[in-house]
Amino acid sequence: MASNATNPTNPTNPTNPTNPTNPMKALNSLIRPRTLLAKMWRSVLLILLTTFVVHAFLVAASLQLGAEAQTKRRLARIGEYWSLQEPLQEPLGLDPVTVVYPHYGRLPANIRKMLAPDARGIFELGNRAEDYFVLTQSRPDGGVFYVVEFHYEVKPNESIENEVFVWYLIGLTPLCLLLLWVCKRITARVTSPMQEVGRLVVSRDPGSLEPVPLPPGSSLELEALVGQINGALERTAEVLDRERSFTQFASHELRTPAAIIQAALERIEANACAEQTRPIARARRGLLDMQALIDTFLQLSSDPSEASEPSDVRPEVVTCIDEEWVTALFEHVTSGSTERELRVDLRDVLLLQASPTMAHVLVANLLKNALFHGGPGPIAVRIHGDAIEVRNSLPAHPSARGYGIGTQIVRRICERLGWRFTLTIGEDAAVARAQAEPSSTSGR
Repeated sequence: MASNATNPTNPTNPTNPTNPTNPMKALNSLIRPRTLLAKMWRSVLLILLTTFVVHAFLVAASLQLGAEAQTKRRLARIGEYWSLQEPLQEPLGLDPVTVVYPHYGRLPANIRKMLAPDARGIFELGNRAEDYFVLTQSRPDGGVFYVVEFHYEVKPNESIENEVFVWYLIGLTPLCLLLLWVCKRITARVTSPMQEVGRLVVSRDPGSLEPVPLPPGSSLELEALVGQINGALERTAEVLDRERSFTQFASHELRTPAAIIQAALERIEANACAEQTRPIARARRGLLDMQALIDTFLQLSSDPSEASEPSDVRPEVVTCIDEEWVTALFEHVTSGSTERELRVDLRDVLLLQASPTMAHVLVANLLKNALFHGGPGPIAVRIHGDAIEVRNSLPAHPSARGYGIGTQIVRRICERLGWRFTLTIGEDAAVARAQAEPSSTSGR
């Protein structure tokens, strides 16, 4: 029994939205949430109900006022007629509710208590239960007679007013439903172009900068909104074009200094002594990193639409990433230093459709971030068939620069190759993961 009271699917549960005893919740369940109609139907229904109550009271008041006006006109006609007739000696009943009294003394005692002898005109006396209309009419000879109508016998009673309310409600209910349907049609027509724009934005490629088309029949407000969106997309495209142009120009300009440095190193190496071997090797490693970065920037600055495949500008090149490759790259980054420990967990060989220089820059930046911004513990690299993951401990005092330009370069490479890059910083460790899409791996 207790479970029956709390079961949300129980049809007798008053909190069940489908329970017929909950019409408001049932109506709300028929309307899609967060739509314009869902936001306004309560207000529309409240306005309709308020209008019904006001109109019902106005109808009841109109019936009452109409009955009173008709009674006054009737009494005036009766007074005009009997003022021209011979004076009556006894009260005369004109109908079951109307009586003509010849003088003030023949009026009923309860009426005499409410009506002054010298009063002239038509008066409404008594309360709602005993309501009288009294006409005090003068005759040409100076006498006065009285016409009394027992109005409570003929005025609309509560049963008639209730019947009016019921019939008014019966007539108004279809009108309320019709108005709700009209509101639904109006909101659907108003929001249809906006929904079309929303569907176009949701279904389009997240990286697309093409203008959003304006649906036919759009309002001026929606036209202004779409114009602002297209303007923002155009400005974003211009910024990206300037960034690609700058990267491309800078990379081309850096090729000449790199070639000069390489030629100078070859000359120095030809005449170097044994003590200069290590500095020259360090310079060659730095030159190799710079050349790889220049080549990567040139690839990133090229137009992706000109590539034969979206995953890489040279999809036929495959780079094999295994334990030996990562270990050699780590020794290159650390210049052969043994101060930091590298742990490689090879789950599967990663074959990437990317140039060796781009793979070099990608993984080298992940390792450099772990070396320069991580804690003193070992660096763990886990290689999967479709991902590479670098984990490192966190330092006691984090670097003020944080994960800087190296991480941004990794993000750009992953975006260009169609990979996913995530950087998760926990309480005691940071994990950087580059996830290759199935189309970015070779034959897996």
